[in-house]
Amino acid sequence: MSTAVRSGPISANQAVLLVARREFVSQVRSRSFVIGLVITLALFAGGALLGGFLASQSSSKSLGIVAAAAPLRAGIEEAARTQGLDLQITEVDEATGRADVQGDRRSALLVGTAGSYELVGRDTVDSGLEAIVATAVQQQALRTALASAGVDPAQLAAGSQVATTTTEPVDPHRGEQLVLAIVGTILLFISFSGYGQLVATGVVEEKQSRVVELLLATIKPWQLLGGKILGLGAVGLLQLVILGAIGVVGASLTGMLTVPGAAFGMFVMVIVWYLLGFFLFAALYAAIGSTVSRQEELNSVIAPMIFVIIIPFILTLNLLPNDPRNQVATVLSYVPFFSQTVMPARYALGVASVWEVVVSAVLALIAIAVVVRLAGRVYRNSILRTGARVSLRDALRGS
Repeated sequence: MSTAVRSGPISANQAVLLVARREFVSQVRSRSFVIGLVITLALFAGGALLGGFLASQSSSKSLGIVAAAAPLRAGIEEAARTQGLDLQITEVDEATGRADVQGDRRSALLVGTAGSYELVGRDTVDSGLEAIVATAVQQQALRTALASAGVDPAQLAAGSQVATTTTEPVDPHRGEQLVLAIVGTILLFISFSGYGQLVATGVVEEKQSRVVELLLATIKPWQLLGGKILGLGAVGLLQLVILGAIGVVGASLTGMLTVPGAAFGMFVMVIVWYLLGFFLFAALYAAIGSTVSRQEELNSVIAPMIFVIIIPFILTLNLLPNDPRNQVATVLSYVPFFSQTVMPARYALGVASVWEVVVSAVLALIAIAVVVRLAGRVYRNSILRTGARVSLRDALRGS
């Protein structure tokens, strides 16, 4: 007894999933995916090591001081503590001190006496160290002048103190929040730019090789476009999950991360905004890529997209670290094409509440609906047209 096998046209969902699976499997199995993952991990690890090294170098200085200038030592140490500078002060003779400075074994040497101090460096003197020594010298001169006038410097200082308070308690994990915001911002930038361009490249490759003509003989343009975006989006999501998991585990084991809850919250936020941002940018990349027929023409047409992605990235890194409640950043965190980068950083810094994130996400979803509809029309009207570049006006009109 034989069993008849029924076959028929595949459904729209099946078509989209088949294309998505093809894109996902081909990318994940490629050598470029593994190499890109390793390189990204190496860059983050190298950046963390380099940042730690530079921070330790910039926050630690050594100062030689001759015996004649020793009365200034206490004032210099106090000024260094105020500025948060780890300053090692050693009393040396002038000849040894100059030799140490010349051999880069000491940051600077202080010589001279009151009224004629001189700070000696090799080819330059660190501006922070110079400011600290200058402050100590000025305070010494002020104390001397006050004493000569019969004024008690200690009594004057006690009556001129300013207390600093905050309306909200100081968050002891502020530094870690800032690091999480910066790392999340960088990950989103890499994902949007890298995988968005991959979508455009794939569209042009299929168009140039005429593979798209065979595919569209079986499925509809929107199914091909949707499957491509879903598949490549899943690849980018996989990379984000791997990088995020390795980063959180590594930072926790090394003691760099002491607030796992904040890291998990930022991790979830990055994934959510990656999905929102990727669908927005990928649809545009695919539409723009479909208007050209050769890879050589692609870079010129997608160049404006690079600026759309990099501008919020630069604004976030420049505005938020020093001023998390910056008004410009606050407004931009609700504007689609900016929100996917700015809002996660504001959330990581603790200045954006959950309701703000939800409102911004809803606005992003509305923008996605509009952009995907327009991008789908451009893709449908351009993907089978070869030769000269198709203008966006013609693609939207379908002429």
